[in-house]
Amino acid sequence: MTQARKTNSLRVLHGQAPRVAPVVGGPLGQPDPPEWLPSAGQDEWERVVEACATHPTWLQHGDVAVLTAYCATWATWLEAAQDVARRGALVPGRSSADAAGGEEGGPRLVKNPAVQIARDAATQLRALCRELGFSPDARRRVDVGDLEQNDASERLLT
Repeated sequence: MTQARKTNSLRVLHGQAPRVAPVVGGPLGQPDPPEWLPSAGQDEWERVVEACATHPTWLQHGDVAVLTAYCATWATWLEAAQDVARRGALVPGRSSADAAGGEEGGPRLVKNPAVQIARDAATQLRALCRELGFSPDARRRVDVGDLEQNDASERLLT
């Protein structure tokens, strides 16, 4: 079993040089989301970019494609999850056989297709979150750079 990576703070305490994350095109800053993203995806883009702004080197230009995929997948998951919440996990079937034969005389209930869409999107979201360092375990493995310090007195103390 492999040993967990040391954080940069522990590396410095043990007399080792801190690990430096490679720069891929420089810091991303706070760009606008792609216009074609659904509204929920654009909102998530804004939230993520704002949350990562305290670590200016976290998101880089090389991360735009993964961030875009994450936000598009988030919008898909949200829409599917809302559909399941609204209509339930089981919905009336649409085929003629389903319409004719439920146990209690009504239409037969079938699995809501949004359940599978939400499950698939959740799987993709977990993978994209790992890529971007959005889960606690992924953040532990990624050097996101120093926290941006806005106060001049704090900069003097570090």
